[in-house]
Amino acid sequence: MKPQYKLLIGLLVMAGFLFYLRHTPPPIEEPVSSEEVIEGVSTAQPLELTEAQLARAQAFEADPKVVTTELEETTTQDTVIPGQIPPPFIQRMEQEGRTAVKVAKLTVEDRTVQLYLGDRPEREFYLYDVTGGMGPYWWGAWNLYSYHKLGDHFYEFALLDDGHKVGGRRYTGALGTFKIGKGGRDLEKIEFRGSVMQEGRVSAPVGTVGDFTTDAVGECQIPVGDYTAYYLAVTYDNLRISISHNYHTNAQGKPAMENTVYGMSVRQDTPYVLDFSNDPVVVFDQPALTETSFARGQEIEFAAVLVDPKLDVMIRGLDDSSVKEEQDLGNGETYQRDKSLDPTVVISRANGEVVAEGTMPFG
Repeated sequence: MKPQYKLLIGLLVMAGFLFYLRHTPPPIEEPVSSEEVIEGVSTAQPLELTEAQLARAQAFEADPKVVTTELEETTTQDTVIPGQIPPPFIQRMEQEGRTAVKVAKLTVEDRTVQLYLGDRPEREFYLYDVTGGMGPYWWGAWNLYSYHKLGDHFYEFALLDDGHKVGGRRYTGALGTFKIGKGGRDLEKIEFRGSVMQEGRVSAPVGTVGDFTTDAVGECQIPVGDYTAYYLAVTYDNLRISISHNYHTNAQGKPAMENTVYGMSVRQDTPYVLDFSNDPVVVFDQPALTETSFARGQEIEFAAVLVDPKLDVMIRGLDDSSVKEEQDLGNGETYQRDKSLDPTVVISRANGEVVAEGTMPFG
């Protein structure tokens, strides 16, 4: 391993003391939030449009270039997407006993798209690019109000007429450069892919958009605005770093979801460079700050997140792609994956006596 890797890994893993990183692999669709689940059953209901969504609807209604059409009602069983499996939200609706789906076909300038919506346009949405013959899908693509990249252009959509119509237009606002940087390190290969999001979970893809994926790039153009990482996979030579917005506890000890930091400022005249130049810190999510005393013999669960305190993004994983390890799927089968650079944990008493030590894996 090159010295610069060791420096970077040391910087990111030095906080492995009493460390358990809460990490799950990126799902193909954002899960239902906990406050909407009662005894394991989703209670998701249609939401009133937010202030930002209403503002977009008003802007669409005043824009003569917006193309609109009526939304037609169908069912999950009758939803057919050419050459595609049903989008995850369709499967989730069926599991929850919901079957009503709305569909529409729009041609915006030279691009024809087929749109599918459930009850929640901010996360029950799927776009099939008829012109391109594919279904772009990345973290945030399930939000109608995200910036959807089709070909060389971004497109915007909005519900109109109390949800009876949908409108679309090509995004004509300013674009800015978002790039991955070396941060002064001696690196040969640097690239990233995934997506970033603005307030309201309005997202933009990072990388070359393909069918159910984005391919890695060194830089890309996205609509100007203030973002945080939705989910980004970064390559620094053999080191793979995965990050997302922090949804646990921030560096100030407050709930991160209530204090989201949109610190990635993309501007038309100044590129935003993500280079991991901020020293990461470990923030304990468990025990809660209010738990200050414990009974003798009580089992205590420690859980922590490794975060960039300035951007408040969570480092979800570190992997060395030059080394492979066998991963058990739990059903008797295994597969090869990049070696996870798990931190070593030492738990000791106040007098220095070691109580336990070992490797604490990401996950």
